[in-house]
Amino acid sequence: MMRVKSESTAKRNFNAFLWHAVFLALTTTFTDINTILPSLIVKAGGSDFQLGILTAIMVGTPILGELIFASYLHLKSRKKPFLLFSINLRVLTLAVTAIILWKADSFAHGNLILIIFILMFIFAIAGTFAGVSYTDILGKSLPESWRKQFFVKRQVFASIAILISALIARFILANTAYPVNYLFLFILAAVLLLIASAGFWFIKEKKNGAAARDHSFIAVIKSIPTTLRTNPNLRSFILFSNFSGFGLTLMPFFIALAKKRYGLTGEQIGMFLLLQIVGMIISNFVWAKVIKKQNFKGVIAGCIILTALLPILALLFSNLPVYFFLVIFILMGFTMSARRIGYEGLFIEITNDNNRALHKGIVGATRLSTAFFPLIAGWLIGIVGYAPVFILSSIMIFMGLIFIRQLTLSN
Repeated sequence: MMRVKSESTAKRNFNAFLWHAVFLALTTTFTDINTILPSLIVKAGGSDFQLGILTAIMVGTPILGELIFASYLHLKSRKKPFLLFSINLRVLTLAVTAIILWKADSFAHGNLILIIFILMFIFAIAGTFAGVSYTDILGKSLPESWRKQFFVKRQVFASIAILISALIARFILANTAYPVNYLFLFILAAVLLLIASAGFWFIKEKKNGAAARDHSFIAVIKSIPTTLRTNPNLRSFILFSNFSGFGLTLMPFFIALAKKRYGLTGEQIGMFLLLQIVGMIISNFVWAKVIKKQNFKGVIAGCIILTALLPILALLFSNLPVYFFLVIFILMGFTMSARRIGYEGLFIEITNDNNRALHKGIVGATRLSTAFFPLIAGWLIGIVGYAPVFILSSIMIFMGLIFIRQLTLSN
């Protein structure tokens, strides 16, 4: 009887997480950090360095914030209330951003960019709070035997949703002038994220075991050396995350390179986004086969190889007609799909229900490349150009393969 009840709860949680994934996918398309947000800053008159600031906010802020929130949430037996709070804060931030864009003509471009930075910082911080809670709830809500199926199915369903939203976004960007087109995108994102949060109301969260009370922020910082020394899997995960992080934070600069070479119309932005989504959908079938044969490690290895090739290909294709450069965004879709399937799944496998939130914070505190590289890259590109930065990044990304091979999994 207990087994039937437990399986019923797991199915309910499985479906609730899928509901959230589909509507979250719609939201993330309208606020895509590789195309939509960078193009918004570029359209508002932003420089490469300001693009680096945006990328640091959207990618680096959540990573650094994970430690603070994880050390707090680790002590909480239930994370669901915190998850719902943070999602609602993100909804509010998106709505306020839409209002600001509605009044964009009232601001000088520098002030507008500054306000967008502040709002996206709040959005990113709230996302960090949600991310720590989400990973912990997901890890303890689904049986281990269901996880691979969930991550693949989540990516397939989410990709379909993203394709639909990409077509909508492309239409809006191509047929509506700046800043009204971005205003519509943010309104849609706010509404869809609110709908996505409904899935979490149906999740039955299992309580964690009693956590040690000494996991304050300072205590966690002090514990990092010992934790990394005694946990080789976590150490290897952090190292390959740092090296592969160079590629994640470099992607928005492909938009800046495209603007320099080809200009940047709304139709082009919509096409870049659409091709990125097409790449994600096509790659889902590839990664589904890889994960069956080589587990999450195989998916991540493939992700690292493709991510390392992207900067080199971007440099080569940027000297050719724009049709060649479109290939970059298809391959970006491949890497994003692999990252979404592999990274979270791999992290859950090397942690357990009692240490997952805490280890999430440790990972965040030690992923320094992802936190600071966008600022350095934006500054360096302005001085030495794209080629040296892209080539060096490619070399660093490839080095992540060394550490992914060091991971040992139980299955």
